[in-house]
Amino acid sequence: MKWVLIIWLGSTNNYAVYDTFKTVEECAAKQETIFKALKQADSKMNLTCREYRPSDKMSKSNIVVNKYVFY
Repeated sequence: MKWVLIIWLGSTNNYAVYDTFKTVEECAAKQETIFKALKQADSKMNLTCREYRPSDKMSKSNIVVNKYVFY
């Protein structure tokens, strides 16, 4: 099973995939790390781990996702 960490602002309909993981534990660990960075920056962004389910919507999208690394 594959898991994705998604990040969004305001509504889960407007999200970006931050990263993919093999297990939910790996995803949760990364979620906690990123959440701490967002909280420290006083960001309104939200994070959650979701099971990856490919769909027609995702495969036909022309959305570009920029990946940012927080240290």
